[in-house]
Amino acid sequence: MAQRSRAHRKEIPGYTEKPTREERRFQHRATRHAAHQLLRQVDDPDEIVLPELKGNKAPVRNVAPPEPEPRRFRVWKTKFWKRRHNYKLEKAAMDAEWPVITPDQLEP
Repeated sequence: MAQRSRAHRKEIPGYTEKPTREERRFQHRATRHAAHQLLRQVDDPDEIVLPELKGNKAPVRNVAPPEPEPRRFRVWKTKFWKRRHNYKLEKAAMDAEWPVITPDQLEP
């Protein structure tokens, strides 16, 4: 599937292939080297504005992304004892209805 989508991407107008890892490594090293040379030649490094390279910053969003929907409580993934929070109360109420046998009632 990946090969097919790679082949179809080439048909898109304006599409350029991503450089290989080695090419990117050499490009980044050349950029760092040029920046270091420029820093050595200047007296005040705060005045330097380095040229921005394509793809080195995240895109700036003017509109905030929409809020995600709140997560629903999924019963089928929850354990029985977590779902039945009233289970212990109901069980205690059922046990409370049993008659209490005193020691006098045990002796005939």
